[in-house]
Amino acid sequence: MSVQTGVHPSGTRLPPPNLGGVSWGCPLRASRTPRLPVKKAARSLALPVAVIGLLLLVAGYEQRILNALGIAALAPVQAALPHLISSGIWLAVAYLVNRVVGLVLWDPIHSRVPVPRLLRDVTGLLIYLLAITGIVGVVYDKPIGPFWAASGVGAIVLGLALRNVILDVFIGLAVNFDRPFEIGDYIQLGIGPTAGPTGRVMELNWRTTRLLNGEGNLVVIPNGRLSELIVTNFSRPERMSEFVLPIFLDFDVPTERALRVLSAAVASAAGSNGVLEQPAPKARLRGVSAQGVEYRIKYFVDPTIAGPGKARHEVLRTVLDQLHRAGLHPASPSQDVFHAPLPVRKLDARSADDRAQLLGRIELFKGLTDAERLELSSQMQERLVTEGTTLLRAGDSGASMFVLYEGLLHVTVKAESTGLETRVGRVHAGAFFGEMSALTGEPRSATVVAATDALMFEIDKEQIAALIDRRPELARVIAETVAMRRLRNSDALRLANAATVAVETSSLTSQLLGTMLSFFGISAKEAITTQQLDENSAQNPLA
Repeated sequence: MSVQTGVHPSGTRLPPPNLGGVSWGCPLRASRTPRLPVKKAARSLALPVAVIGLLLLVAGYEQRILNALGIAALAPVQAALPHLISSGIWLAVAYLVNRVVGLVLWDPIHSRVPVPRLLRDVTGLLIYLLAITGIVGVVYDKPIGPFWAASGVGAIVLGLALRNVILDVFIGLAVNFDRPFEIGDYIQLGIGPTAGPTGRVMELNWRTTRLLNGEGNLVVIPNGRLSELIVTNFSRPERMSEFVLPIFLDFDVPTERALRVLSAAVASAAGSNGVLEQPAPKARLRGVSAQGVEYRIKYFVDPTIAGPGKARHEVLRTVLDQLHRAGLHPASPSQDVFHAPLPVRKLDARSADDRAQLLGRIELFKGLTDAERLELSSQMQERLVTEGTTLLRAGDSGASMFVLYEGLLHVTVKAESTGLETRVGRVHAGAFFGEMSALTGEPRSATVVAATDALMFEIDKEQIAALIDRRPELARVIAETVAMRRLRNSDALRLANAATVAVETSSLTSQLLGTMLSFFGISAKEAITTQQLDENSAQNPLA
């Protein structure tokens, strides 16, 4: 059996070893050889030692005993008694040796792994066969060749019949002494295309190793199979492993943009389903092929939190979501043939039409018409920032909002108790932020910092005011969207019933609407009243 603890099959790098003990079928603990209990040893060996002593005593006083019994003159007794005493001594010594083997060998092992009764019995049988051989050859002075020939034939037949069982037993014992994995470790049998089961070690015994796989099924592997496979232990030397997810993108996607989107995606997955935040996940350029440019997303997983399958699902889900929001798609095979106009495979942030499509995917702007989105997309300003850039600072004034196109942002607030900035949330691609300043004139409520390189668009108050000026009912649509978003982030309303949420939404919408009308100066217009806005919003509900 070959064990890998330094490299994952897909290229995993693992830290230095940290060997520990293995507990077989019981909670984890350090493996050590137990001390031999003196009282138990004395009780176990007392009987065979007493029998040997008694037989030696009988052998020393043989004639006196015969005379005392009045059978000294019987020739058959005189001839048979020495052989019987010697045979008894041989068997008693075999009994003693068997007890010593049990105390010294089997009992310490049994404290870590249940030793099969069959193995104990076979060992005892061999000891007694040696004793019988001694009796035949030494006591009775008979040739032992035929006896061993017959025994050899029987042993061959028995060995062939129990070959797999015997192999499993000895491999199980070897695993116990070598300790390539422990109860609770996450392992994979085999590597590459022929890789076998993957799962958490639930039990190790003399016959089988049992794994709990990602589907919740118990996989039972005969120990004999372990000697033929490479075992990758994801939990050694440390309880974390690096995994790699390959992603192919088209050649015309700039690598800077691809790395920005993929880095934000894997950073978004960190902290969920076993994907670790530290060491930080990352995206790297791997190479090119006929399919496109290959990128590799590297992330670390702690198998004690979740299996690699769940972690891979989370990373892949966020990657596909971020690619979709950025207007990108994984590369398709180059041999595709289209008999109709090519479908849009990616959206270009430099194109007003494509930016308008991206705005349509954002909740705040779904109430706009296509023409309104196109107008807004042609006016908003593109901003490309590097990692670590502070975009907004809590308490600052502002009259604009932002739509994140690509990247990941961190939202922080200053803790009153410590005065330190504490991260309270994230802004993912496709989300908007800073809307309260643009819609109501409120100061910035939080600090926003770029966690990765990011691409976003800034929308000024004047651009929103122009839309509302032409279609005032948009004010209530936007106010309701912002109200619903704020209530979704409210811990107090997450468990509230639908009626309570509806009342709170209506109340907050009215408050925001009044503030917005005052901020944009719409309340002074003669043709617009709050009642008319309510009627218009009923005819044009938020999508």
